Amino acid sequence: MRRLLLWLVMVAAMVALILGGAAAFLYSRTGEDSLPQEPVTFGEQALEPNGWDWTVPVLGDAVNKTYHSPTNLTVQQLGTFSDSVPQLALPAWVTRAEITLTAPDGTAWAADAETCNTYTYTQNGEYEIAVTAYSQPADDPGSPQGWYAYRANYTMQLAPSVTLSTERAPQGSIVAIRLAGILDGEPSLETDLGAVWFRKTANGYIGYIPVTYNAESGDHEMTLTCGTLTQALTLTVSKTEYGNIAAEAEEASGGAEEFRNAIWPLYTTGESEKLWSGPFQNPSTAPVACDYGLVQMVDGQRSGQATGLTYSAAPGESVTAPQNGKVVYAGTLTLTGGTVVIDHGCGVKSYLFGLQQVTAQQGQTVAVGDAVGTAGDAHDLIYELRIGNKSVDPAAAIAGRSGLQYHEAE
Repeated sequence: MRRLLLWLVMVAAMVALILGGAAAFLYSRTGEDSLPQEPVTFGEQALEPNGWDWTVPVLGDAVNKTYHSPTNLTVQQLGTFSDSVPQLALPAWVTRAEITLTAPDGTAWAADAETCNTYTYTQNGEYEIAVTAYSQPADDPGSPQGWYAYRANYTMQLAPSVTLSTERAPQGSIVAIRLAGILDGEPSLETDLGAVWFRKTANGYIGYIPVTYNAESGDHEMTLTCGTLTQALTLTVSKTEYGNIAAEAEEASGGAEEFRNAIWPLYTTGESEKLWSGPFQNPSTAPVACDYGLVQMVDGQRSGQATGLTYSAAPGESVTAPQNGKVVYAGTLTLTGGTVVIDHGCGVKSYLFGLQQVTAQQGQTVAVGDAVGTAGDAHDLIYELRIGNKSVDPAAAIAGRSGLQYHEAE
């Protein structure tokens, strides 16, 4: 019995010695290269840590190695940004981050990883950014856990700039206007082409100018105002040669006042944020029977001009949302049959007329391609794209060549 106990003690001692030796070996081989190496960047420059606290598992959760350096007053100098707004990029190892931006007037702005790049610069001068980046992966206890701290100064020197997506636009198109730099107000554009809604971006603002089918060709003088900034702009509208298409005389069905009461108020209301993403798509797989802008002729006489695309849709065919947005009208009108209006934000709306059945509901959020109803034979299926009350050609937005796609990622 005594020999057995002695043997067990010796085995335990050897196991402890082996484990201790293994732990000591692993501990000695665990260096700072086991810590996250990919840097946090700001304005495409790598930030240098000025403090850290890390725990690195060496042998399960029994043996850990720590690396610690208290935060100090070292401030990294990043230089001057004069042509772009610096963006904070967090590498994959960061599970959580705390960010503070301090403006030249001492105002501090705090954010997390999800909102770190939503800060709007309203003044030039010297800024400070402080970042604490944490790595605490709950699903990988064998990974290092801890944080790096960073602090850096930089100078913003952004002069306001105003650009048009094009200075010459054909009738039926959309022109984007972009403001970048340090701005001290909210923009407005005085133009005879139609109401322009602006959306805020990381670099300033973007607005969308409708150039409808009957906009006067030639130079259009515009005045942009944004706080103390006033700038004159010229947009040249070129004439689009729209063809003719034979049409049948429409029977008077009434319903004009009903249509005005239901649809016209939508021209001046809506979401201020951009809801669309990428190109638009046809709401029907059927071919287009009448293009935007075609002059409709009845018995040789002009009766009107197409303000949208008309589709040769078969009764019962699914009609889908051309883009992401919010349904702001869904119902049946005497003049246009089943009608769905989708707000894409920034004054941009899709109007779908001539549905046999409306399946969308007012207030519903839809994604591009979602079914909103079915086509019928009582009315033509028509798709209008409007900014405010001005119709534009949906074909350019569907092709992804519209001003709606200009600097879209901002």
